[in-house]
Amino acid sequence: MSQQRPPALKTITNWTTIGPAHFIGVTVVALIVGILGAIIATLDVGPFQTLADVGGRHGSDQLAFFFPAAQRILDGQPFTIYAIRFGTYPNFNPPLGTMLIAPLLDIGQAILPGSATCVAANYASVACRPLLAFVAISFMPFVVLLGAAVTLALRAADPDMGRGQLLLAYALIVFSPLLWQDFTLWWHLEQPMMLFFFVAGITQLRQRPLLAGVLLGLALLTRTTAAVPLLALIAALATARAWPTLGRMLGAIAVVVIIGLAPFFLFDYRDTVYSLVTWRGGALIGNSIWSIFTISSKTDAIARHLDLPVAAALALAIGWWAVARGHIDPFGRHIWFILALAALTTPMLSKTIWPYYALEPWVLLVIWEFGTLRQMPAGIWRWPVLSVLFLGVATTLGQYAGLETGGGWLLRLLGVLQFGVMALFAGAFVLRRLSQSEQEDDFFQTGMPLANPTSSISRSESRH
Repeated sequence: MSQQRPPALKTITNWTTIGPAHFIGVTVVALIVGILGAIIATLDVGPFQTLADVGGRHGSDQLAFFFPAAQRILDGQPFTIYAIRFGTYPNFNPPLGTMLIAPLLDIGQAILPGSATCVAANYASVACRPLLAFVAISFMPFVVLLGAAVTLALRAADPDMGRGQLLLAYALIVFSPLLWQDFTLWWHLEQPMMLFFFVAGITQLRQRPLLAGVLLGLALLTRTTAAVPLLALIAALATARAWPTLGRMLGAIAVVVIIGLAPFFLFDYRDTVYSLVTWRGGALIGNSIWSIFTISSKTDAIARHLDLPVAAALALAIGWWAVARGHIDPFGRHIWFILALAALTTPMLSKTIWPYYALEPWVLLVIWEFGTLRQMPAGIWRWPVLSVLFLGVATTLGQYAGLETGGGWLLRLLGVLQFGVMALFAGAFVLRRLSQSEQEDDFFQTGMPLANPTSSISRSESRH
């Protein structure tokens, strides 16, 4: 006598019923996780005696650089923040994050216990832990804004994307271990803010190039790493002869950056030039592919000056190649492929690799991969394999990237490994792009297939 099969389980989640409440729920849980993480992680922070304390797991760039620089603003010297140094190591970050930290420090010093001791010790004290947690928690809305910007970018890339897929991408961003490690281990609170400005700027590029330029300028004033994918974007627009958009965008960027940086060069030229320009060329080589050149003092001296020119040249080449040879519309959904591939050069070619460098290419990868899933041929590329795999590999590598290796061959092997892994991902990005069906053409908020990418460029330009 045959047994009767049990009834199939009913589907628990109906993706068509996804609504604002689900996004709110994910947001609330993510912020709770972040707040608890920030509070707990402060128990493992400081004080600082050497540069290794700043770079190691018990250090914080906030207490070593950002907070002392913000204190200059509170002390009535707002344009001397680049005089802050830890030994010969300067505060080489753009000023926007520091300017936002200053009023938060002022509030925290007024309400948090131990703040006077912290300030008296020039932020080199365990008494600074409550201030650190307070400022970190205050920056967490930028995590939500980044998730929202990614969601809007996905809507633009694929207007028919289901709400379930949008929720999955949003949750992947706001729960990303790369992002929360950035907050609660490395304390670079400005990175989600920069990514929010950058992603929001790209989504405005077609219809509002001036607004796009303002947002991208703010991204540059937040983190200098925004310049790498921006160079690829400039090259892509120039190759596509999208001159009106490129001109408006670059004009707005120039205005924002000049207004943001000019006072620092005017009032403290020497320290500003050293921190933002001179020091980078002479900085020591760490756990990167460039470490293979440290075997000789002559090659080491040359290699120290090569990382920025090589990364910039590669980003420009990526933008040119993608349009000229890959026939990508710089206003289409595959612009995120160009930006993600260019941003990948930062964790590939920087002289010293920190774990949070992987966050920027990963966020851009999420937008490109999720935004093109439904247009890919059936098979592996219909799944967000690259986003998930990159997240896992980068998080694993991040556990070791900040550890002291003692130099020598171990340091060089780590640099070669990181370069090799990122190069493999770059190849996978290109492979996914090349595997796309020839019948699938770019569109960006138009819903119209494009038989010829160049014609789409001219049509988009005529709207300006």
